[in-house]
Amino acid sequence: MPLDPVALAVAMSFTAGCAFIHALRRHADTLTLALSLLASGLATALGSLLAARNDLLLSDPMHSWGLVAAANI
Repeated sequence: MPLDPVALAVAMSFTAGCAFIHALRRHADTLTLALSLLASGLATALGSLLAARNDLLLSDPMHSWGLVAAANI
């Protein structure tokens, strides 16, 4: 079975995430803040990637009104 570097990177990041959550399990407020910031960052990155892929520019209000409304700008 060949070594898949993407699968290895995903497994390492999952393990690191589990270790991070386990280390902060007694600090629920800090863990909640960290995970919510991570989720917000990932959602923003995914939205930016999808907008760039579909050629949605914020300078064109007709095509980007959904992004602006979702971001409450």
